[in-house]
Amino acid sequence: MFSHPGHLIGDAWYFVEGDTAHMYYLTAPDTIPDNERHMHWDIGHAVSLDLTNWRYVGIALEKGRAGEWDDRNLATGSVIRRGDTYWMAYTGHRAGEHPDFQRVGMAFSQDLETWQKAPENPVTEPDADLYELASSGARTVVHWRDPFMLTMADEVYHVVCARGLAGDPSVRGCVGLASTVDMRHWRILPPIESDPVADELEVPQVYAIGGLYYLVFCCHPNMLAPAFTQRFPDHSFRSADYCMVAESPMGPFRIHGSGEVLPGDFEPHLYASQLVQWQGDWYLLGTVFGGDAISDPIRIQADEQGLRPAL
Repeated sequence: MFSHPGHLIGDAWYFVEGDTAHMYYLTAPDTIPDNERHMHWDIGHAVSLDLTNWRYVGIALEKGRAGEWDDRNLATGSVIRRGDTYWMAYTGHRAGEHPDFQRVGMAFSQDLETWQKAPENPVTEPDADLYELASSGARTVVHWRDPFMLTMADEVYHVVCARGLAGDPSVRGCVGLASTVDMRHWRILPPIESDPVADELEVPQVYAIGGLYYLVFCCHPNMLAPAFTQRFPDHSFRSADYCMVAESPMGPFRIHGSGEVLPGDFEPHLYASQLVQWQGDWYLLGTVFGGDAISDPIRIQADEQGLRPAL
């Protein structure tokens, strides 16, 4: 497992180039009270040659200066390469803004180590014609976080944790969508169609594996819709990673069974996990729940029902 001595660890995301895996992760000094960690995140960077042994590189991106749009803290993002430039999408929060309004910014790099924030930031935020702003859900934030980028033809899309406008509040958690052709100017699109199962679909990601597409997200049990959990009266839900399956990256994504990627008794207990393709196989790495560490890789297999640990 990876840990950062003297520091707290939150969500992590990955970029593989050649024989090196780059991990970017939320971090803050461990002098911060645990219940305030989410208000102090910067983004750390570590590298590995095997997904198990990691070398700390440094802080990749810091929160903004006082008065800037991301001056309170940064949050989960993703990295892709376009031409000879690497791009990181990330979540930003402004200090003193109520309700907490989440937005997406971009940073760019030539070497995956030194990052510069785009002058156009923030590049996306929810459109009130498509997404809920005054949250009717469990948390009164303006949901637009955890951007995960994917490339299709000449466009780059990012999906985000958002809330739709229609239906019972307990199932308005949705996958928000935006696209760009230049990485700096984005247009907001309607949400991707997915089964209504939760108040929030945190850290959404879309992967193409074996001709199908997999929407991976995480959710706490109190955020799952009663109409969904009541379908499994004998099942004990916990904070976990979930998966839906589709034949297109734009959905519709359907959940099969409980949708959980790992069995309920699987240890370590992971959250906000992401997939990494490594040497021809897919692996799951996640934040150890309550443990301030990133797990060792878990090999994953995919089929028409979803994702699960490989035997």
